Amino acid sequence: MLLLLSGATLFAACSRNDDNNAVNPGPVAASGTWRVTLFSERGGDETSDFSGYTFTFADGGTATAAKGGTSKTGSWSSSSKKFNIDFGVKSDANKPLGELTDDWLVISASSTEIKLRDDNSSSAEYLTFTKN
Repeated sequence: MLLLLSGATLFAACSRNDDNNAVNPGPVAASGTWRVTLFSERGGDETSDFSGYTFTFADGGTATAAKGGTSKTGSWSSSSKKFNIDFGVKSDANKPLGELTDDWLVISASSTEIKLRDDNSSSAEYLTFTKN
């Protein structure tokens, strides 16, 4: 009985989704190119604003967004809890890339997908990158 109870407790602890145990997406992000497959703000889906963009996150902290033969360079960094992106100010003149400038909290990271949410809960922004 004690063995069964211990096993159930261990299973429950391991199956819980805990942001404090998130994986650092940095090594994954620095491999290959990515696309935005979700960008939502306050419940509105704005993913189509990023259609055609590919993103590269270089080892040295340089982020590049490319679309139709043009590109914009920014910066990025990461830890197990945060994924920081800077493509310049959030303004109408810098849309849509400025919308990505933020300190994102890591929800999950795998070799094919990085899920993030804004560290400011009042903005209710969510961002998902999927590997090309």
